[in-house]
Amino acid sequence: MKLYESKNWEVVFCDWCQDFVGQCIISSNKESLSELTSEEWIELGKLEKELERVCKKLFNTTMFNFTCLMNNAYRDNEKPHVHFWLFPRYKNELKLFNKVYKDKHFGYNFWKWSNSKFKCQKDIFTKEERLQLYEMIKNEFKFK
Repeated sequence: MKLYESKNWEVVFCDWCQDFVGQCIISSNKESLSELTSEEWIELGKLEKELERVCKKLFNTTMFNFTCLMNNAYRDNEKPHVHFWLFPRYKNELKLFNKVYKDKHFGYNFWKWSNSKFKCQKDIFTKEERLQLYEMIKNEFKFK
């Protein structure tokens, strides 16, 4: 679900999965990092900063992982495009919608466990709850 769009970037809330509460993607139509202009890098930094502010305010997020992983496009025979994943990370439990969210691998690289259905971080939210998360973030997101 779209949070923001400009000529350079689009910010999408990952409504299909909230393994990490507040998880978003910031994407460009550029095919490689070397194609990004100084203006695009500056806007990316400001977007990332605003998403951090929002998640800290709403969810008391401890820290963030910010990754650019483009391998899947080549593996899946798709056109690659620059996109960054923002993964909010939580040292403490988060109580939300009468549920307790626990970041199982806080302090560790989450990809290490991503391929194990037993060890991977689980999305505990329903579709309706993910929509509520989106609305909370959208209402707080103040990027201009």
